[in-house]
Amino acid sequence: MSRSRRGLWLYPLFQIPLMLLGACIVVTALIWLLGLGRPPVAVAIALDLSSSTYSTEFNAPGTVMDREVAAVRSYLQQNAQQLRNKNQIQVLGFGGVVRSLTGDFKTDSQQVDAELTQALANPDLPQLVANNTTDINLAIQKGTEALGTIGQKRCRELLLVTDGGANVSPAIITDARNRKVRINTVVIGEGSPELQAAALATGGIYLSGEQNNLEMLFTDTFFTRFNSNLKWLILGLGATWIALMWTLILPLDRWLFQGLIGFNRSLSGQLSLSNALFWSVLTPLIVWQLFNLLDIVVKC
Repeated sequence: MSRSRRGLWLYPLFQIPLMLLGACIVVTALIWLLGLGRPPVAVAIALDLSSSTYSTEFNAPGTVMDREVAAVRSYLQQNAQQLRNKNQIQVLGFGGVVRSLTGDFKTDSQQVDAELTQALANPDLPQLVANNTTDINLAIQKGTEALGTIGQKRCRELLLVTDGGANVSPAIITDARNRKVRINTVVIGEGSPELQAAALATGGIYLSGEQNNLEMLFTDTFFTRFNSNLKWLILGLGATWIALMWTLILPLDRWLFQGLIGFNRSLSGQLSLSNALFWSVLTPLIVWQLFNLLDIVVKC
């Protein structure tokens, strides 16, 4: 690379990488702003409707059950407002028996909300779900079977909320893994090692404690995780970084290595080109490793 009075912007070695850099920046910004690359998702939400989730009145204000229902409605609102390719959602209620509260999986959040309201208004619902007992095994099994009817193109998420733990059959966990269903659980109260193990085995999320912020958990944790396009964002940032390194070949050659450090033109050119080649090889390796790590939290 030789010295010249010509501006850097007149060289194809600067112009072409600069155009690629601009394109990468635009694409990455669109991925971030428009949520491009979000996976299609189906979510089965299983709510504990056993008598321990409310006091004397079914779905009374301020009870655990009331917070569960409010959290579902917050998720439905996010689904309606933030996604173009909306989640398919079905809501299940369980005690000793599991019943669908919203019919089949639907992308229309308003319809799901209306069906949920209608189901909860049924005075016979406590008896229909056998609210004197809690069969979490059955809830996971039925949720997994429902998600198993969804096409392979959608990520399958089971989100179960309960106020108590229970033994989870290894066979049910194995069935969930075979059907590519992730078990996500929120335990309101003391933790459940069995449910935590089920979530870990299927790549899901496990949360426990006195959850007075269920609505926030549903929207900020579960909705965000289920609909993450983080992989695409990282891919765009990686491509932008590589394009930037090639764009900097001439500035590094002329201004840093020759101008400030005083290297000769041959060595300066080799160093600036080597820098671009180094990052062109290392960046894909870093992105690949990040993808492997992200598989734990965003893989279908």
